[in-house]
Amino acid sequence: MQFSIIYSVDCPEDENIDLYAPLNVEELWDQTEDDDQYEYGYLEGRWENGSHRKWCAILNREQFDEFFERCGLQAEDAETMGSIGAPGCGFGWAPAISFTSRDSDAIQSAYVTPLVRENCDERDWDRVRSAMLAVYG
Repeated sequence: MQFSIIYSVDCPEDENIDLYAPLNVEELWDQTEDDDQYEYGYLEGRWENGSHRKWCAILNREQFDEFFERCGLQAEDAETMGSIGAPGCGFGWAPAISFTSRDSDAIQSAYVTPLVRENCDERDWDRVRSAMLAVYG
């Protein structure tokens, strides 16, 4: 199975954003946003002049597990609106599972769409989502 991922990270100015980058970022990931899209400047103190990155990738299971461990993410049991333009899904909507981190020095989020067979109905998606939450939640 492959996983389509949109991963975003923001951190305060005294943190090195590269510490939150996925492994093999140059080889596997496309960076789609940088500091110009930083949205937390309204926060006081160290967050005023922080850093922002967004990357997208399609990863296999081994690569996804490495990403999951490296970035300290956890699947959230929350319904999402899905992803728009998820890698491998064309320009359009795809169902997604939200992943976040509890790291107090970064705001991390990932929308993950497991790329399953075509014609996946709602029941199939619910089974895939349940399995993802059981493994990564």
